[in-house]
Amino acid sequence: MAKNMLEFETRKTKITINYDKCLAALGDTPTPKCGFACVKACRLYGRNILKIENNRPVLAVQDKEEIKRLDNECLSCEYACSTKSGTDCIGIALSLEGNR
Repeated sequence: MAKNMLEFETRKTKITINYDKCLAALGDTPTPKCGFACVKACRLYGRNILKIENNRPVLAVQDKEEIKRLDNECLSCEYACSTKSGTDCIGIALSLEGNR
């Protein structure tokens, strides 16, 4: 994992947040232009996997297996980051078994 990146896995996805592109992390501000859209989307559509800490999105749940159990893989964090004044700093890789 890169030094300035958050990376975690759910049942079928691998999610990365590149802090070198994240408006909140870059500006070290509690009021970034994006309004922490990724965290808000995770709370509204997901299962509260993300939270705000030190002016950046971080994991609210630390246990890897608990993340896999909780996350509903809604993809809302990535969508919100790319459409709500974010910088596309979130990437989601999907594991599609049987599709080659």
